[in-house]
Amino acid sequence: MKLPKVVIRKLGKEKAYGQAFTEKNLIEIDPRQKPKTLLDTEIHEFLHIRFPDWSETKVKKEAKILRDYLWKLNYRKIND
Repeated sequence: MKLPKVVIRKLGKEKAYGQAFTEKNLIEIDPRQKPKTLLDTEIHEFLHIRFPDWSETKVKKEAKILRDYLWKLNYRKIND
């Protein structure tokens, strides 16, 4: 699998923390999030790309599990 391109931009008009475009292998992330929410969004959108047939409910559940696991291991974004 080729990793998706990630674009960081404000998504105020879209009213979203993130967006995934499977056909373009592209993820957009709004940087105006608290660290734990940002980690969840990054994982969540990646799961949409990786598993396009998953329901939104399944993506949310799996993203939260992985986010909580990584957060417990002290994974944090330190700089761009």
